[in-house]
Amino acid sequence: ITMGDGQVTPEVVIYRLCQALSKDKNADSLTKTTRYALRMLSHCENTSVPNIDETALVEKIKIQLVKQDQMDAAVKIASLHRRLQQCKFLQNRWSVLYLLHSLSGKAEQKVAPETFFFIYLFLLLKLNFPILDEYFINPQGLAAASTPVNGNFSNESITSSSGFGTAAPNSSRGLGTFSTLPSEIQTPNDRTSASLQSTDLSSRLGYSLTPAFGSKMQSSKFTPNSKSRNNQFTHSQFTQFNLYQVTEDNLIHQLLYVFQGIETKNIKHSTRENAFCLNSDVDVDKRDKQLVHKLCEMGWLHNRIKKYITTRNKDKAFGLVGKAFCAALQQELNEYYKLLSVLQSQTQQSDSEGNSPLTLVKLVVWTNEPMDRLKWIASLVDNCQGKKGGTLTSMVHSFMQTGDMAARQITRRILHVVSQPIFHFINKWIYEGELYDQYLEFFVAVDLSVGNERLWFDKYRMRTSMIPSFIKAEQAKKILLVGKSINFLRLVCRDRSPINLKKNQDSMKTLEDQSYGLEFASELKVRVDEAYRVTSSHLLHVLNDRYKLLTHLTAFRKFLLLGQGDFIRHLLDLLQTELDKAASLLYRHNLSGPVEAAVRASNAQFEDQDVLARLDFRLLEINPGDCGWDVFSLDYHVDPPLNTLITPDVMLVYLRVFNFLWRAKRMEYNLAVIWTKTMDQTRKLAPTLTNLQGVLHNCHTLAAEMVHFVHQMQYYIAFEVLECSWADLQEKLEQSKDLDEIITAHHDFLQSLMKRCLLDQPSSNLLMQLRSIFDQIVKFEHLQKDIYEQSNTELKARLQYERVIAESVSKGVWGVDVEKEPIEMNRRRDFRKTIIPEMRARLKVCACAYQDMVVMFLRQLRQENDANLRNLSWRLDFNEHYRSKDVSAKSTKKTGRKQVSVR
Repeated sequence: ITMGDGQVTPEVVIYRLCQALSKDKNADSLTKTTRYALRMLSHCENTSVPNIDETALVEKIKIQLVKQDQMDAAVKIASLHRRLQQCKFLQNRWSVLYLLHSLSGKAEQKVAPETFFFIYLFLLLKLNFPILDEYFINPQGLAAASTPVNGNFSNESITSSSGFGTAAPNSSRGLGTFSTLPSEIQTPNDRTSASLQSTDLSSRLGYSLTPAFGSKMQSSKFTPNSKSRNNQFTHSQFTQFNLYQVTEDNLIHQLLYVFQGIETKNIKHSTRENAFCLNSDVDVDKRDKQLVHKLCEMGWLHNRIKKYITTRNKDKAFGLVGKAFCAALQQELNEYYKLLSVLQSQTQQSDSEGNSPLTLVKLVVWTNEPMDRLKWIASLVDNCQGKKGGTLTSMVHSFMQTGDMAARQITRRILHVVSQPIFHFINKWIYEGELYDQYLEFFVAVDLSVGNERLWFDKYRMRTSMIPSFIKAEQAKKILLVGKSINFLRLVCRDRSPINLKKNQDSMKTLEDQSYGLEFASELKVRVDEAYRVTSSHLLHVLNDRYKLLTHLTAFRKFLLLGQGDFIRHLLDLLQTELDKAASLLYRHNLSGPVEAAVRASNAQFEDQDVLARLDFRLLEINPGDCGWDVFSLDYHVDPPLNTLITPDVMLVYLRVFNFLWRAKRMEYNLAVIWTKTMDQTRKLAPTLTNLQGVLHNCHTLAAEMVHFVHQMQYYIAFEVLECSWADLQEKLEQSKDLDEIITAHHDFLQSLMKRCLLDQPSSNLLMQLRSIFDQIVKFEHLQKDIYEQSNTELKARLQYERVIAESVSKGVWGVDVEKEPIEMNRRRDFRKTIIPEMRARLKVCACAYQDMVVMFLRQLRQENDANLRNLSWRLDFNEHYRSKDVSAKSTKKTGRKQVSVR
């Protein structure tokens, strides 16, 4: 009989085994063989079982076959028994083997002994693996139609003899139900129904009837040859009545599949609960059920890790670090699979009573540590979702910060594999300057669209998010500089000389083979520092020796920062006439001659020829009202690799500083000219134009104030700004270890110049005030020029009048006549009463404007935070001459005195 869809009774299995293994396919012969087998099975309960082990029983069978001259059968049975012993998962071998040996010894046996041994094999599979029922429905691939279906059959006799219920026939699956057996097959009827219910056949076959189903069968009425009644108990009814109780060994066997994430017959994956759960129709003890649910978590953890590996392996953009991470996870799973194989071997072993030594409680103990490992790895996987490259490595490294030594060991193994691509990138980058990062995993990024002229600044950059946490920011910066220096030497400096890094490269390869943990950071630091030192020193050596970096920087100091004093003085003397013209009237060919002459007339002629070849001048953009002094500027040309340090932006800073220094130098030069003219004109005009002495004195006084102001500004610029900043730059250049430090030192030098020369944005008001003072000095120069021209005109007129008188007296006539004398007197009177007061008024206006500007400038200087600027204000007004003119300062002073008197 069958028990629903796919559930086949032992009687049917025995018939099919006889049919498959018997050489005689005649239906009558199969019927007799099956009937005999069932009768023997029914009588075996009353047979006493001798105390003999399995090996001795097999030897007894072989001896018996040898006595019967069946040597081939004995050899075949010995071979089959060895193969069965290797299959440790098979149980109850001795019991069934003894049963078949007893059957083969009956006198009425009509089947060869080895046939029963084949039956024994299939029974073992059936007893131990109920899930394989479907493979016994049509053994050895026989067609369903080849199974004979004939005659009538008495279900009542079967029920009374075997105790199993009936089920509907299934003609579409061949001999699929017991009702299709030939009617000649009958079970022994010399036993009562009660005795059959207490038989041990059901326990031998691995099934047990529940009380509910037993009472259901007793209350049912069966009528022979009644197909409708035979169809009462379907598969769903067997499920409802919980016919089969799953044994502990079966649960353990299914759990081993669940540990690998595979669903079994009784343990399925619940999508709603997102976990492996026992089926609701399985009758399991509550304690065992809790243990099963606890153990099923390993399968869930396994699937979570396996899903991550499978998904990421399909992602082609995951990168080398990601692939290494998946490989490390797979290695951990392989270790996990080894444990499962050990557990599987435990299930295949059995004690003397045939029970497996592995129980659910023991399985919990065995899997306690593996479950903790899977939890740790699953937590790592969850935190690594969406990360790649150096970020993924940092996340793995962060899991090293734990006090659990077992977890640290797991993380260390994974980190060792994950960090391999990172160290491969570092190895290629710092020793060869090569970067093959097609998945953007390395913390050094390259922009291939940038040319060699901007290689140092823009082509390579740091990808901060990809820096592994075990690499410090300082080390990452050095790694970037090493590879960038190698490429700079090869592509920009055109230097192909070898860098002695082979020994260090071998050390890095040794480092890659170490076990990576928290302690390997120091080893990495040593390797990177050595490569950084050798590469950077080689680059600086090439820049200083071959390209004369320090020589060109000194040239900037001498020419653009006006450090070559004799050259600048000659240049001012030669260009004064041209630069006094309007800016629109300047031409390069008119200026190139004086510039070359100034070089030949000064010590600049002894400079390096490469420096003189690069020295040039330029005319700046012309604005309305500009003169030649405003648009003229010296220039200096640089080529690669020096343009890495002297970029166009840096050149603009130099031009701004030169413009400021050039304007201040012009003021100094003009005041020197003014002082010379003042001394000359005073000696010339004072004896004759006595009324002009006050004006000349005012001019001299105002010029002296301006000379003092400009001299103090020049001292501040030349010594406190230029010389101090240049000394700091030289010291930093000597201490620089790489090109970046040189660039930084040079940038700081220019920033210091910009700030202390009042060219930065916070000092814009001071600069505007200072330029106003310089403009006022230029106005005073023009005013003095007008005064001297008018005074010289008057002097010439008077001298001419005196000469005429002297010539007349020498001729013996009167020196003057009535017509000329009134004209001369009127002209002198107009000069004394009109022109001189006008000169005095213009001088006073110019002096007041100048002094007000200086007072405002000093007031702003005293409010600056820079101590140098505050000291400058003290030097400019050391005798408080301008402070006394400051109304606000005078009010503060009076208020302070009044408060003192009150006290």
